[in-house]
Amino acid sequence: MTACGGENSSAAGSGGSGRQDGDSLEGHEEKAPAVLTAAQLDTAISGGEGIPEDWGGRSSDVYEGPKAVTACRLEAETGCAGLTAMAMRLLENQTLEELQASDDGQTMYIKAYSFDSAENAAVTVKAMAAAEHEESPDAEPLRITTAAPYTDALSEERGEDDYSAKVFLRTGSVVITLWGTDLKNTADMQPIAKSRVDRVLKVAAGENPDA
Repeated sequence: MTACGGENSSAAGSGGSGRQDGDSLEGHEEKAPAVLTAAQLDTAISGGEGIPEDWGGRSSDVYEGPKAVTACRLEAETGCAGLTAMAMRLLENQTLEELQASDDGQTMYIKAYSFDSAENAAVTVKAMAAAEHEESPDAEPLRITTAAPYTDALSEERGEDDYSAKVFLRTGSVVITLWGTDLKNTADMQPIAKSRVDRVLKVAAGENPDA
């Protein structure tokens, strides 16, 4: 599944605007972003808001240093310069029928990457999106609305009743990616995308996102 990279400035307004595939407000951020630690990333991608009922989440995996860079390069196909930490969480929604049929059901991978600057984060998120677009040129754009200055989201039909959706987001020096299997609509991805961006912003501001 893929998504396209975007310096396109087709965005209207900011924050809650209806930006979509490749839309960007980059260059209009007001202050130097906070660089989040591994523990802060873990907090940012945790929490139950925006996660559909009946979905279950595993604990996050957190990486720092070379391990974080190695994991990032697998997705970005670039050097991931300036990466300081990464956190990943898996969410699952599996019915009893799917379990009995050994069907994996719906899954959502949430990943967050912290960089030493917004510039390095921007380079990496665009590389991630470009790689996804190249891999799946027929994927359809999704409209995702969050407070992130950079948003890119696509959905792909991979076979009969087999879908995949991916969202790329950047806010400050943090990149967030969402990959959903058997998910295809804005409604499937929007709540989790918005809630994760909101949590990153609260953590970066020194606030408790669970308060």
